[in-house]
Amino acid sequence: MTKYLTLFLFLISFSAWSKPCQIDIHPKNYLLSNSTTLLSKSLIKKSTCSKATETEFIRFLIDTKGNTSGKQISRVFSSLVNEKVTIKPDRISVYKLEDYLTERLSFSKSWFIREIKTPSKLSAITLDSSENLSIDCPNCNYPGNKSIRVIVSNSMSGANKYHMLNAKLQIKTRALVPKGIIKIDNQPLSKQMFREEEVYTDNPSSLFTNINTLNFYKVNKSIDDRAVLINDLVPVSLVKAGIPTKVILDNGVISLKSVATPLRSARFGETVQLRSSKGNKIIVGKVIDYNKVSVEL
Repeated sequence: MTKYLTLFLFLISFSAWSKPCQIDIHPKNYLLSNSTTLLSKSLIKKSTCSKATETEFIRFLIDTKGNTSGKQISRVFSSLVNEKVTIKPDRISVYKLEDYLTERLSFSKSWFIREIKTPSKLSAITLDSSENLSIDCPNCNYPGNKSIRVIVSNSMSGANKYHMLNAKLQIKTRALVPKGIIKIDNQPLSKQMFREEEVYTDNPSSLFTNINTLNFYKVNKSIDDRAVLINDLVPVSLVKAGIPTKVILDNGVISLKSVATPLRSARFGETVQLRSSKGNKIIVGKVIDYNKVSVEL
């Protein structure tokens, strides 16, 4: 009985593999969408495969990047779906358009083209073997919103086609992001309230990134799951007028500690006048921590 069952399963498997089908796509494919429905219409020129196989193939292409052969794709994809599928043509290239534009327009490894939009809502730009892609973006030497012209030129006919895109050229950097909603409560912040992660931004200098000085600030608005901006925070007073504070006297060689009384309240990084506890002398220092001022000798 076991032998018959094994033979039966083998015949089923052999039967599935004995009915090959073929999918023809464009030689060059630049994807703007992750929708299998939209991409099926854009990428597949003709097919003898089932709709289910076509859908799986589009999912496979979405995770594919670079130049390869139809034979290589056929071999890998057929093993994944347990079905003999032939992919044409012989040479195929597949790229996310965001990745392709990033490689050609970025002046740094941390610069990225993102959030591409097209007036015609294209799901992909496809080219025949005689066509080539070129990019025109005069203002892509600095971050921000960009208008990009994609030129498809045909070496055989000499004709050109154009696609106008809107996109963002952004810089990837590390930023502080709240672990939950931070509401205005007039309390200093702490490291435990944030996590560090990579974000994309037009202006990295607008981000607050110094996690070691968070406790010197409070929020001036409620913030949630986004990168913290410098404008989101206000410094708190670290020294109070009339309340004695520690003073560190430093000349680069030796460091001495003393006590003095600030003449006004001051925040982190501010310069403040203090009255020395000895001799009533006025000294000037920089606020570096709670009840702590640094004075250079």
